[in-house]
Amino acid sequence: MSTTRGRVLRQARTERQWTKSQLVARIRAAAQRHGYALPKDESISRRIASWENGHAVPDDFYLPLLCEVYGRTAEDLGYGAAEPEPEADEEAAELLLRLETARSVDAELIRGMRTQTDLIRLKDRKLGAAVLAEEMTAHLRQTEELLRFGIFHAERAGLAHVLADASALAGWQAIDTGSLRDAWEHFERAKAAAREADDPMLLAFATAEQAYVLLDLQRAGQALDLIQHAHHSQRQRLPALLRAWLYAAEAEAHAGLGNQSTALRTMDAAAGTLPTDSSNPDLPYLALNLVHLARWRGSVLAALGDTQAIEDLTQALAGMGNGTFTRAEAGLRVDLAGALIARGDAAEARTHIEQARRLVDIAGSARQRRRVENLTQRL
Repeated sequence: MSTTRGRVLRQARTERQWTKSQLVARIRAAAQRHGYALPKDESISRRIASWENGHAVPDDFYLPLLCEVYGRTAEDLGYGAAEPEPEADEEAAELLLRLETARSVDAELIRGMRTQTDLIRLKDRKLGAAVLAEEMTAHLRQTEELLRFGIFHAERAGLAHVLADASALAGWQAIDTGSLRDAWEHFERAKAAAREADDPMLLAFATAEQAYVLLDLQRAGQALDLIQHAHHSQRQRLPALLRAWLYAAEAEAHAGLGNQSTALRTMDAAAGTLPTDSSNPDLPYLALNLVHLARWRGSVLAALGDTQAIEDLTQALAGMGNGTFTRAEAGLRVDLAGALIARGDAAEARTHIEQARRLVDIAGSARQRRRVENLTQRL
């Protein structure tokens, strides 16, 4: 067992005359500054005891928090050099600790972790994916570890729901930053977690979002097949709001194939399916109303080279809240600029391209930046 490292960590605490409870409070405060959710105080206290006794070492989630709390580097705390392979009893102690930590998961913690996903989603819409990479990685790692060592069904199902939602969001962020391989793997994790959570809505959503990896790879036919599978495999268990979103995604794939009449007919199906009240607390990951649908229809028309897109996109732009969906507004302006170029209105197109470029710089969207550059070359 790594008793030397444990003594260094214990000495760092005793030099400050902190109790374990005081250290727990400081670790929690540091985690909150980064937007991380933590288990109960008792679980963290058990971890501290295990670290200080040399029975386990802080993992990649807790070690940076300890460094921040103590104002020291990992090397200062005795964790710089690689450890020899752990002995069997040390491995068993680490497993028991992780199992014990997972036991502290309850409904309150799961609600907090869902809230954390929602906060990342809000920041993603306003700031873009690039600035959230570390926060999202830590959130996924913590959720996945708690699920891996969870024993009981109720807690596992709740954690699986959190992991599915967060992984689907991470997948979309990876598409936005141009990391298509990472995006595919995030969506695979999201689908597996949704199956464990027995959540057909999240499963359909993550599956259809995964199709956008195929669209970006110019595989529109395969993307269409995947979206239709997501929509129709458990259609009876999907609410109208999600089905409207799936119809719109299907229309976008049809547009990618150049199927204009089918794309427009499918967009009409989306509009006909969209419920009057488009808010659904069971679908926090889905933002879709008449304004969003008008923007989506305009995007489909623009992809088809139809200048009718100008009217739809102009109306959608007027209805979009200022600064609410930074990346979405950038995409809308790119679509609008493309339609204006098709109509021969280069001057107005240039105005929207420059505004889109500014929004892309804020959001850090590699996907939208490529589209801006491609349009710029057409002017």
